[in-house]
Amino acid sequence: MKKPSAWEAWKLLLLSLPKGIGAFLFAVIGLSVGIAASAVIIGLPLLAFVLIVCRRMMESEYGLTSAWMNGKQPADAPMADHGGPAREQRGLRSLLAVLADRRSYRGIVYCLLQLPSGVVCFTLAIVVPAVALAVTLSPAARMIVNGQFEYELFADGWLFEFIGRTFGLTPYEQSWIVGGFGLLLVLLVPAAVRMLGRFYAAWISGLAGPESEAATVHVPASLAAPGLSGMATSELPHDAEPASSSLPLEPDRLESRIAADTLRS
Repeated sequence: MKKPSAWEAWKLLLLSLPKGIGAFLFAVIGLSVGIAASAVIIGLPLLAFVLIVCRRMMESEYGLTSAWMNGKQPADAPMADHGGPAREQRGLRSLLAVLADRRSYRGIVYCLLQLPSGVVCFTLAIVVPAVALAVTLSPAARMIVNGQFEYELFADGWLFEFIGRTFGLTPYEQSWIVGGFGLLLVLLVPAAVRMLGRFYAAWISGLAGPESEAATVHVPASLAAPGLSGMATSELPHDAEPASSSLPLEPDRLESRIAADTLRS
């Protein structure tokens, strides 16, 4: 399986905040208006519409995170085509089925909780690379601060004073040591971003539930035809038994033909 991309994980973390803001506003406004208008007929269809859209938002985000976890591009995301109860029924039954579907309410929870989780993910996605880059540029920062403000950046503080007394290092040398640690942090940034992406994907997967995972599995329309019985076993689904090969049947067919020829003669 292809390794998940750190760049795609970083984009998922950055986009989680604007998605969270939009989903939160839509859910709050839609629920407020729908519940307020539930006394009249138009309130229930509006609530059903809000539930369907929130569920689709959750399933779309689940498809993106699943594609990233499997090392695929977002265009190849296994989008769960959940038509929902409204797709199989019409009229009042469709409306009641949507309101009774528990996955719709999971979508509401997703829209409400995506905002705080988006804030956390967005903040970490910005802070982690920024801190690593800032620490790497410590020598340049020391030169600028010392030249412009006449302040020795790595001279004050108990840690720098202890290092200076113990090892006899000057602030200039300490700045390069800190910059070396910063370079190590920069090299570890992709792994840290991928770890944050896995946490975010696990959060979305746990909220979407096992139904989404089952719906994204592709089920072929038909198994191997008799003429294709020699197909490789690896091309069949995992839960399907491999088609029996036609090779073991060849001796029986040959014996039948020989017997038929003998009777004719």
